[in-house]
Amino acid sequence: MKPKISIITIGVDDLERAFVFYKALFDIPDEQIGAGEDHVAFFLDDDFSFVLFPREQIAETAGKPEALEGTPGFVLSHRAEMAEEVDAILEQVLIAGGSIITPGTESEWGYSAYFEDTEGNIWELMAMPVAN
Repeated sequence: MKPKISIITIGVDDLERAFVFYKALFDIPDEQIGAGEDHVAFFLDDDFSFVLFPREQIAETAGKPEALEGTPGFVLSHRAEMAEEVDAILEQVLIAGGSIITPGTESEWGYSAYFEDTEGNIWELMAMPVAN
């Protein structure tokens, strides 16, 4: 895998408070911000986004029972070209000693998987859906 960090997602305790802080800090126009019920995404350029996500949901994504000390506070996301590349990287993860949290899964957002490195850090692998 030649890493290309496309998204950094950080865990927050208060989504609204974090949104207000980062909107003021980044000073970007509203059209570069996307929000859902459970997240806020700042599209900083064509290839990089910074996302706020509730810490409890990061814990759930990481397969942890709750956001306790030691629960990752961030997720690094690597954008792959296609689903097959995601699966190939997962094979490398196992060979290198990491573990798969969520195998490759198709969703409305594309094809994605999560893995944990040997130190407990969480990575997301994703391939965007093919445009029609």
